[in-house]
Amino acid sequence: MKRLVPVLALLLALQAGSANGQWDTLALAFRALTIKDGLSQGMVNCTVQDKYGFMWFATKDGLNRYDGYTFTVFRHDPEEPNSINDNFIHSVFEDREGRLWTGTAQGVDLFDRETETFLHIDPMGNGAVIGIVQDEEGDLWMCGSTGLVKLTLANTDSAVVDHTLPTYSLKRYTNNLTRVSRDSDGVLWGFVSGSHSFRIHPDHAGNERVDTLDMNGIPIGHEGLFNDPGKVVSLVIDDTLRNKRYMIEGSRVLDISNGIERTELLFQMPRGYGGINATNAILDSDGRIWFGYYRGLFCFDPRTGAMKKITAVTHDLRALVEQGGDLYRDRNGLIWVGTRGYGVLTYDPRIDRFHAVPGPSVGSLSAGENGTVVIARDGAFLEVYDPKEHNYVLAIEGKRYFHHPAMHVASSWGMGTVQDGSGTYWFNYAGLVSYGKGDSGPVSHRPKGAQAVPGEINTLPLVLDGDSLIWFGGDRSFGRFDRRNSTYTYYQCPLVTTDGSGHFANVVHRDVKGVFWLGTGNGLLRFDHKAGQWKLFTHDPQHVNSLSGNAVLSIEADPRSGDVLWLGIDGGGLNRIDTRTGEVVRYSTKDGLPNNVVYSVLADGGGSLWMSTNRGVSKFDPVTRLFRNFDASDGLQSDEFNRNAYCKLADGTLVFGGVKGFNYFDPRDILDDSTASPIRITNIKLINKVLDHREADSPLKEPAYLSQGMTIPMSDNMVTFEFASMEFSAPAEHNYQYKLEGFDKDWIMSGHERTAIYTNLDPGNYIFHVRGDNRDGIWDTMGTSFRLEVLPPWRRTWWFFALCALAVGGAVLLYIRVQRRQKQFLEKTVQERTAQLSAAKERAEQSERIKQQFLANMSHEIRTPMNAIVGMSNALRRDAYTDTETRERYVDAIASSSENLLGIVNEILDLSKIEVGRLQLEKVRFLPRSILEDVISVMQYRAKEKGLLLSSRVDDAVPEAVIGDPTRLRQVLMNLVGNAIKFTDSGAVEVRMEVAAKVHVEGNAATGEMVGLRCIVTDTGIGIAPDRLARVFDEFMQAESDHTRRYGGSGLGLTICQRLVDMQGGTIGVESEVGKGSVFTVNIPYALASPEEQAVPAEARPDEKKMAGLHILLVEDNKLNVMVAQVELEDAIPDVRIDVAENGQVALEMLQADAYDLILMDVQMPVMDGYEATRAIRALPSVKALTPILAMTANVMRAEVQECSEAGMDGFIPKPFKRQELVEAIRRVLGLDGAPGVEWMG
Repeated sequence: MKRLVPVLALLLALQAGSANGQWDTLALAFRALTIKDGLSQGMVNCTVQDKYGFMWFATKDGLNRYDGYTFTVFRHDPEEPNSINDNFIHSVFEDREGRLWTGTAQGVDLFDRETETFLHIDPMGNGAVIGIVQDEEGDLWMCGSTGLVKLTLANTDSAVVDHTLPTYSLKRYTNNLTRVSRDSDGVLWGFVSGSHSFRIHPDHAGNERVDTLDMNGIPIGHEGLFNDPGKVVSLVIDDTLRNKRYMIEGSRVLDISNGIERTELLFQMPRGYGGINATNAILDSDGRIWFGYYRGLFCFDPRTGAMKKITAVTHDLRALVEQGGDLYRDRNGLIWVGTRGYGVLTYDPRIDRFHAVPGPSVGSLSAGENGTVVIARDGAFLEVYDPKEHNYVLAIEGKRYFHHPAMHVASSWGMGTVQDGSGTYWFNYAGLVSYGKGDSGPVSHRPKGAQAVPGEINTLPLVLDGDSLIWFGGDRSFGRFDRRNSTYTYYQCPLVTTDGSGHFANVVHRDVKGVFWLGTGNGLLRFDHKAGQWKLFTHDPQHVNSLSGNAVLSIEADPRSGDVLWLGIDGGGLNRIDTRTGEVVRYSTKDGLPNNVVYSVLADGGGSLWMSTNRGVSKFDPVTRLFRNFDASDGLQSDEFNRNAYCKLADGTLVFGGVKGFNYFDPRDILDDSTASPIRITNIKLINKVLDHREADSPLKEPAYLSQGMTIPMSDNMVTFEFASMEFSAPAEHNYQYKLEGFDKDWIMSGHERTAIYTNLDPGNYIFHVRGDNRDGIWDTMGTSFRLEVLPPWRRTWWFFALCALAVGGAVLLYIRVQRRQKQFLEKTVQERTAQLSAAKERAEQSERIKQQFLANMSHEIRTPMNAIVGMSNALRRDAYTDTETRERYVDAIASSSENLLGIVNEILDLSKIEVGRLQLEKVRFLPRSILEDVISVMQYRAKEKGLLLSSRVDDAVPEAVIGDPTRLRQVLMNLVGNAIKFTDSGAVEVRMEVAAKVHVEGNAATGEMVGLRCIVTDTGIGIAPDRLARVFDEFMQAESDHTRRYGGSGLGLTICQRLVDMQGGTIGVESEVGKGSVFTVNIPYALASPEEQAVPAEARPDEKKMAGLHILLVEDNKLNVMVAQVELEDAIPDVRIDVAENGQVALEMLQADAYDLILMDVQMPVMDGYEATRAIRALPSVKALTPILAMTANVMRAEVQECSEAGMDGFIPKPFKRQELVEAIRRVLGLDGAPGVEWMG
């Protein structure tokens, strides 16, 4: 074997002088797990994370398994032969096959996971096993107080078969070995206390080649090399990422990457400090080596040669860190430190991203020169921190310079600090104060004389403007200080006043246009100092697009848009304001913000926003609108931050200050961890009792985290699942969701709660799924599952059903006999039902055909008058015909077609009202003869056109006046007479009116008598076939389909007549013979009018003179409707004056400027509709609020009419209207003599 002593000794001697150890202190945020948390004992010798994610700790009093929440302890039990063989656990090791080995004071144990018992081996002959490694062939190498032993398993693929120890063989190599480790090449390194180090090279044939390494050639106790004789502890560590290999031996750190022949000494501990005492050393994610000395925990960076002694940020854990020895890095990068008697410490390197600088509460922060941070806080006049050096470069106490009572140190809470281009610091300290590089102390620039404005000595904050100006927000105004002549200029804002109890401006922001934005306690101010213009944005409870609060604490420009600002609101969350429109978008805790008190807002280079709050720091993506929240567990100084304590450095570093110091970080370093955190089921309970798989009657046959499922009886189906995430940086912060497949439809969010309880489950098969998120909120989509089968009770088992089947078997024969008897009856019933269904189907198909025919008819009926209207209008527009007779004929055609079109629409609307029950009948006095005369008069023209004789006859017994609904009687007669004329080509149509009966009714409001009025319409038309006669009153029906094409019509007239007659308590019938004609008979009961009402007064004619000279305001946006209304009004009312307003807003303005006798109000208009305009008029503080308003609209539904009334309108007339209808409506609204009261139609 090659001897390397001369070369190595020379290298060590040459480098020993330059590598003598010196170090700084590195304070880290540790978390402790002690016996108070369930750890069995405080001396932790070894730590391992197994393949399932659990952490294992070897202690002086048992083996511990940790799931992030609870510890499971395995101890030696003298009465249990399969318990661990000794409580003093030196080491724990998991091999490549997932077998767990423990080295104890009495040998080594193999852990049987299924039974959670131990199988014993004594490779050392009653000696302790201190360390275990595995070579490439799968053999285990164990070292301890009695030497080095190789354990070879006969079958390396399986761990435990039938819960017995697998066949193995042992081979001893040395009798005295302190440590054994394995490098990435598979070479084993052995370190013998008091002797030489050596290497073992295993081969595939089971042979080994041994190299003895005399690393120094100097006696072990020589003071020049080893300072702690007899305690040489050595390890080999590989940094495969950087292709480096290091050896830790004695008091030295060696680089052996290039081979032993070219060993390089990287570091040596100072004389008298002691040797390394680590069971293992680790590499962190930055390539730094962590190890424990007898006198503390250290971290060495091979790239820089810097050695740092590690301590804890909190004082109560510093003594524990001093006792750190064992080190382990888990799969998520968490570092575990086993101490000598004080439990386990954990450290998450990710929290270093938020570099925490502990200290007193921070009052304000600002960016200084060369990337420094300027700090003002209680008790300090000025502090400057350099993040690159991780240290303060300037610190001055305020009490050294100021003693005036008005300039007390507490004013640092309101201090604004800046550093100008010359390096001079400016801040407010009872007025402006500067501190330059050549100054012996701070210089006060407090305003004096005429410039000493009361209440303006506290300036907050400060904004630099070039080389000469400093802008500041005082207690009551906005000010400017000119450094060239030390003069102050104040700008008083007329929009905001303060009582002097708080600052006028919390924050000042200057945008790219040079405009200042001031966050005050009364809203956001925009100040253009060049134009002297102020604008105020405030919170309006009635508008969600206003600020969410008036206390604006911070302002930040949007990194993507120069017209957008982001505001931090005290209690109102985050606001986005568009400075062009003033429109605001609000974000609060409902959207994911951790707290609604937003002290600061800063934008990073990637377009995201960072905010400090009372619940930590939050990152917001304006594009996705998602928040990512951080708290003290992520490395923040605390959860609570302060106002004004924030700034952004030139390199993009963000700084936030709080009650326990401040944090600075590069936003680019804050990346989400996409590593999934496995979830394990840790316990299962039945009826609140934890299942023990080792009990004979337990449905769980192995530990819950290994089990695939279980079967339980229905009587024990209160099941509780407990689960945990195998990511340990902040176990309490993990979120979980679960679902029991077969019971839950969706995933159930349980938050931080890690239990799921199910009760009263029905018999059947279920699968329980659970998943969780990692420390950055990334969910594990796989999760874990557990099968659950709930057995039915005995009465639902197969054998019970078999017995029932036998019992039912006898009944089946009886059933068959009964079935045969009923078969004939059922067959008959089916046939009848089939016939009924066929008939129903035929009726449905017929109804569908009728509806389709109706739609075709409606299209024809609507298009026909529309064609006439459009055609005649175009002819008139072309002025092709100039004679008066032709023009009158075309105008008559247009009017007739319009009436026909309106009639069709009214028929459809009437039928709709009847069907939904919204048609109401009137009970008014009317003259039956007059109704009949009106019908004959209207229909006479149509009869003459066809050459028919239309006549009427009224029996003498018909009373002069009755009480009822004249409109509906007229409508029925118009339909019947119209149909008679339509379907009669020659001959005559006659209408007779007579009395059918007279009945006395008690309690009648009129005379107590009812009269049955019968109307008979007879024609000589085409008649109706007998098979069609029964359905002539059905919807969409006409006698023959070709009649529709020949005669037209909607097919609704007779249906409406029947419904109207039924509503009035009457009857309607028909008799007909094809080719000879039809007779329609209508009987309707009416109340007989009182004798004094029987006298018929002379018809009162409208007194148009009383309406002469009316001043009318017409509110209408449609020009054609305006034209129609003007023509009708001017024709009907002498000397009428008409003003037109195109919408409600204009009408309101015109009414305030002039007086009107009447307002004709359309309802649907732009800008302001008729409802809103009417309410505004009624709210006027003058008599103009009483101006009569007549609604004039096409909205004829009752709901719309009711809304007109509720808005304050005095009457209603539907469009289209006739001139006389319009005049009568105006007379009713104006209350002229002879006019009836206000009538609300529809």
